[in-house]
Amino acid sequence: MTQTTLYPSLKDRVVFVTGGGGGIGASIVEHFCAQGSKVGFVDINRETSEQLITDLTAKGLPKPHFVHCDLKNIAALHAA
Repeated sequence: MTQTTLYPSLKDRVVFVTGGGGGIGASIVEHFCAQGSKVGFVDINRETSEQLITDLTAKGLPKPHFVHCDLKNIAALHAA
């Protein structure tokens, strides 16, 4: 049985996810979008991140804000 944790206090609040383009990060992005949070995420993989956005909007979920970023590059992180 799968349980989803809900955070009603984060509805309409900004949520920032690192590594949100795939795997667990993508699931976190999806669940917060579904709960009505304003989601922004960074990821090194542009292709999977853009596909995630396409998939989420196709499901009728709010479009998260994505910034391509390598967290190992501190200057790029500050620019994001």
